[in-house]
Amino acid sequence: MVFGKCLYVNFRTTGNFGGGKFNETVLAILKEIFCEVELCLFPLEMSRWRNLRNTLNGYLNGMDEDVAEDVISKVKTGTYNWVFLASSNFGKLAMKLKRICPGIKVCVLFNNIEYNFISSQLKTGYQLHLFLTLWVTWLSERRIVGCADKTIVLNERERRELKRIYGREADTIIPIVLHDECQGKYSGQGTKDGTMFKGLFVGSNFYANKHAVEWFAQYVAPFTPHVVYEIVGKGFEAEKHLERDNFKIVGTVDDVESYYEKADFVIAPIFKGAGMKVKVAEAMMYGKTVVGTKEAFEGYSDVGQYGKICTDASEFIQAINSMDFVTGYNPVARQYFLDLYEYEAVKGKLRNLLYDEERQ
Repeated sequence: MVFGKCLYVNFRTTGNFGGGKFNETVLAILKEIFCEVELCLFPLEMSRWRNLRNTLNGYLNGMDEDVAEDVISKVKTGTYNWVFLASSNFGKLAMKLKRICPGIKVCVLFNNIEYNFISSQLKTGYQLHLFLTLWVTWLSERRIVGCADKTIVLNERERRELKRIYGREADTIIPIVLHDECQGKYSGQGTKDGTMFKGLFVGSNFYANKHAVEWFAQYVAPFTPHVVYEIVGKGFEAEKHLERDNFKIVGTVDDVESYYEKADFVIAPIFKGAGMKVKVAEAMMYGKTVVGTKEAFEGYSDVGQYGKICTDASEFIQAINSMDFVTGYNPVARQYFLDLYEYEAVKGKLRNLLYDEERQ
């Protein structure tokens, strides 16, 4: 069942990182729900001074006055049933849309409660510009919960936080969802090479991932000498100083598939951040056991069936040295992905959310 026309608004993303893959998957679902989806995509990257100017003007994540005016112009002249905002940082746009085009329906996807995300970033060190970003983020999300017809969060924690901070119940929870890129590719064979195991970390070089990699390099890797770890992700080539005999920094790659295929397990020592970690679902898609923190598994169900939760360095070391988890190919992880986090598993929830509102 398809209906109407949708305007999708977001900064340009790439499937080379987890959030980009998730955004692309959500967009693909919208294209199946609506007869037509028009895109309004804009650059995320900009100069520091332009970013500061936009932040002072109430815009975040690449959004600025020109983009907002373009969106409003499209809505005024188009015949859209919905505007889908792929970030809760677009609050000023949502406010303007509802004021100028009160009949348009707006759905917003909270990839995180961004206020909590920036707050956790502040805990890593005193950074003056983040206080401004924190204020504008709170204002943006406050505006958007007051304007949006429908709100989507990724997990139960984000639902509670949306209610606690902004006083609004989320309309639905849609977990991380990805297209299955591995169907028919793996036979279920292990990948252990000789006496050494291979651990893999995948993620771009931003503060939560950088902290995770630095922490693991110092407190875990030296004490698990039978494992060689590879760190793959955009920007991590800048962290070559962390390398040691069994800890290799790969950095930016065109395709992570070969790294997943050769890995015996995936590490996710994430202690900071918010939302739901896309790379956990991606690792499950490739049939890999994830050894990670409680934060890494936030929003995922039945973790003990396919992953290993560790709370500190000693538990990581004990788990990895004892290898009391499935190495190589983990068919249970793969099946959980297919049942809960694959494209078809959640497409109906988004369709029902928008269609039920359309019928009212």
